[in-house]
This record gives sequence, structure tokens and C-alpha cells, in this order.
Amino acid sequence: MKSKLVSMAVALLASLCLWIYVVTVVNQEVSNEPINDVAVTFYGADQIRADSNLVITEGADTTVNLRVTCSRSTLQKLSATNIVLTVDVSRIKEPGTYTMDYSVTYPSGVSNSDVKLNGTPQSVTFTVERFSSKTVSVRGILDGTVQKGYYAASMECSPNEVLLEGPESLISQVSYAQVILQQDNLSQTVLQSCPVTLIDDNGEAVDSSNISISANGVSVNAIEVRQPILQMKEIPIVVEFLDGGGVTKNDMIWSCDPQTITVAGEPEVLEKTNQLTITQVDLAQMIDPIAQDMPVTLPNGLVNVTELESVFVDISVNTSRIASKTMKVTDIITANEPEGYEVNVMTMQLTVTVRGPIDEVSQLTEDDVWAVIDASSLREGTQSVPVTIEVSGDGSVAAIGQYSAAVSLVKE
Repeated sequence: MKSKLVSMAVALLASLCLWIYVVTVVNQEVSNEPINDVAVTFYGADQIRADSNLVITEGADTTVNLRVTCSRSTLQKLSATNIVLTVDVSRIKEPGTYTMDYSVTYPSGVSNSDVKLNGTPQSVTFTVERFSSKTVSVRGILDGTVQKGYYAASMECSPNEVLLEGPESLISQVSYAQVILQQDNLSQTVLQSCPVTLIDDNGEAVDSSNISISANGVSVNAIEVRQPILQMKEIPIVVEFLDGGGVTKNDMIWSCDPQTITVAGEPEVLEKTNQLTITQVDLAQMIDPIAQDMPVTLPNGLVNVTELESVFVDISVNTSRIASKTMKVTDIITANEPEGYEVNVMTMQLTVTVRGPIDEVSQLTEDDVWAVIDASSLREGTQSVPVTIEVSGDGSVAAIGQYSAAVSLVKE
């Protein structure tokens, strides 16, 4: 009996201690306990984007510091990650700055009556802007050096343009996207992935934290760049002559200003490149001296390192050995007349200029020059046709320019 009484006394004492613990510890009220950096959720942000093309910019990352008064057991259920602060923005229709209250949602097992709450700030201020998008080009810059005798050609970027999406105030600032390759002492082509920076009209970086950058529907954080490193070579600038009209290239006086150009290319291309032909002159058609700027056009695979746009070319006949003479040609004959047709030459004479060595030209007479019309391609009726000028001798004297005559073709 005595043992039973002792057991009952121990049980009673344990119950009393448990009750005292619950009353004094578990259910003890704590005041103004801090729960800091609770994130704010903006309800309806997707809706205003879809309905009104609006996005939240400044204030979108707002957090609130809370002070709670509740029982210690309730406090143990609360944290910055399970308390939800919500601002309803679904009714916003226009851009602007708004200040709105937030609602509080507690985790399961905690009701509003269990907690007294003070928040700092007590309301949330945020900015809503019009959403915008545009496509900009990607520009690559080499921040480095190349070895002597090498040239850094234009950088190739992939993709070479990107789509920007975000607040209109930011998107409107962007002029282009930029990537910078930082390498020194280069002597071969480089392939590398480089981070992308958005640049404004003044060359300053634009904050891209609220801007989405993409290409072909894929988010872009870096751009693949190819920096061609080419060998350089200085080559002469020349004029190509087609012999004719009583002269050859040896009878010409010519010059180019400048006389050389520096180009760059792959080694196998440069090996085959020994000069730049600035123009081709058909001497049979060159009547007057040439003195003019000629545009520089390089073959595929070469880069114009000098950035030379034109070359001044001066070409004339060496008059100390070559002469020209204008003559009246009345001997106009036809050849290859079609069967069953009659060819009538209506032009009575042609004024022809011939050119060649001085001694031979001086001895020419009108009897030494005649015109030939090829009648094989004539059509019925009167027409103007090309005329070939023939000069007697060894061919060192020839006509310059083009000539034509009027003829008629009739059935016999």
C-alpha cells in the first residue's frame, strides 16, 4: 500500500511539472520577435503583363522586416520563408508608381488570431512600366594585341543580333550589344565564348538585370565569337593591258598612286597573291589618255588593311614612238552575204583613226585602209551594223575605237 502511494505521488509531481512547463515556457507569450527579409509576392503580375503589357520594375524585390507577438510555440512555426506577403496588382492598367498594402498568409497551423504583427515598411512602393522589345546587333571588340606581321580582321559573333525584352525605359536606352575578347600576342584565329553587355548611344553600359536577352527563342548570357587572325602582305598595284589598236603594253606610260597596298589573308591565299590589278585596259578601245580614280576591289579571301578605297591611275601612249592618224575610208566591202539576198551598203565613207609606230603610220595612205561588214547575221531591212577596219601591212598599225555602217538586206 505504501509503494502504491509513492507511485501516485511521483506521477502527480510529474504532471505538475509538465503543466508548469507548458504554462511558463511553451505557451509563454513573446513580444516583438524579429522575422526579417520576408519577400513580397505581387499577385497578378503575369495578368497585367498579358492584358496591358506592363511589368513591375523598381520595388519588385522588396522585402519586409516583421515584428511578431505570439506564443513561443507559434513562433517556432514561423520563418521568413513560410510567411507570405502578397500585394494584389491585378487591377493596375497604366504605368506609374504605386503604394499598396500587403496581405499576410501564415503557414498551416497558424491563424491570424495567433499572431500580432507589425511590419516595416507597412506598405510597399513599386514602379510599373510599359513592357517593350527590340532587336539589336552584336558588336565584337578585341581588347588585346597581335604579333608583328599579323592582322585582326573583323570579329564574327554568333548570334550576330539578339532580342531584348524588358521595361521600356531600359530597352529604349540600348543601342547595341557588345562582347569583348581579351587576349594578347595573337598569331592564329581564336574561338571563344564571351559575356554580353548592353551599350547605349554614349558607349556606356546599360543595367541588364531587368532585361531578357535571347536569340531564336533561347536565353543568351554569352556570345560565341570568332576572331580571325590573318597574315599581312604588301603587294604592288598594277594595270593590265590587252594589246590592240596598234600598241602593246610596252608602248604605254602609266602610273598608280599609291603604288602598293597592304592586304591580309590566310597563308594559302596570300601565297597566290602577288599583285592587285586595279583595272584592265583594252588598248584597241583606248583613244584618249586615262587619268582618273579607280575603285579598289579585292579578291575573295583578302582584307584591305590599308583601307584604300581608290587608286589614281594615269595612262597614256608613248608618243615618242607611237603616232595616230585620222583617215577617210571609202572602201567598204561586205563578206558572208546570205544566199538569195542582196546587201546594199548605204554608208559612203567612214572617218577612221589608226595607230602604230610613227614610221609606219606616216607612210599610210587611204588606199591602205578598208572596212569589212560581216553580212552573215543581217536581217531583212535597213540596219546599223559593226564594221571591222583592216590595215595593210604586218599588223603593227591598227584602227582604234568602234565603227558602224548602215546597210540594207533585200531579197533578190
